[in-house]
Amino acid sequence: MAGQCTVASAGVITWNVDFEDVSLSNGLGFDHEEYGATRREIFEDTLDYIGTVLDETGTVDLQVTASEDDGTGFLASAGPYLFSNPPGFYNGFVYDHVRAGSDPTTEVPDAQLTFDFGYNWNLELDTPAFDEYDLFTVVLHEMTHTLGYLTGLDSTGNSDVSDTNPGVYTVFDSLLARGDGTRLFNAEVEGTFTGTADDLTSEDVFFTGTNASLAYGGPVPIYAPSTFASGSSIGHLDNGITSVMNFSVAPGTTQRTFTAVDLGVLADIGWNLQSQTSAVPEPNSGIAMAIFGVIAFAGTRFRHRAQNQA
Repeated sequence: MAGQCTVASAGVITWNVDFEDVSLSNGLGFDHEEYGATRREIFEDTLDYIGTVLDETGTVDLQVTASEDDGTGFLASAGPYLFSNPPGFYNGFVYDHVRAGSDPTTEVPDAQLTFDFGYNWNLELDTPAFDEYDLFTVVLHEMTHTLGYLTGLDSTGNSDVSDTNPGVYTVFDSLLARGDGTRLFNAEVEGTFTGTADDLTSEDVFFTGTNASLAYGGPVPIYAPSTFASGSSIGHLDNGITSVMNFSVAPGTTQRTFTAVDLGVLADIGWNLQSQTSAVPEPNSGIAMAIFGVIAFAGTRFRHRAQNQA
């Protein structure tokens, strides 16, 4: 079918990708007459890199929705689908499809991603110009959200998936705590948020997974600014940490490989990792340090109510 491609990564994960731009022949984004093929190639190269990191076999179905081109708001957004009940902690359909070996549902893809090509993008493996955002870096960030590296919390502490508490949250959420060590979720009753809305804007939230904490040297600071930012708050690491998963990216910079902390988080939420991971080749030139404008990412959860669910 037009717009679809299959990428068999080194880690033996098969990625089925539906580029809606191409399916619609809209001439935008991944279907752009001049840049579309290169953009698709970078997307597929990113999947191949992720496949060298994950020690998994299986299939993932991705939908890259019709691109935006207004150059406002988020650079990109992405996330997995999750069932809206029962309450508990989940990584989403990408994880479920790979680990179970069967499609959670044929009604929707495992994850969706959207990109805004109204910004200036770097489509090479060299250092981006001072006003260019690196496409490989952004695709890697958004794809990592689809693996379950994100939150299911809204600004009140309810689930953003099921709109309830107890509700459907992420495995990532289950490992969040305040700086004093108090967990934000009930250890006895899955999917029950026991923190407060103030905790989520306290600048005092940490990821306490064992592997990530070992890599960082203690609990890992989470982005929890004084004003809750939907799509950014809680689901990203604080920008003081070198990571693929900071809440924003500056032009002229790259982060094309997972850091030890990123790998620790992936292991903590349940992914099996290769003992050695591959690096993306790039020249040893310096990175332009001029900050043209810092743009945020969005980590999104897509709810799916199965036909047999109330």
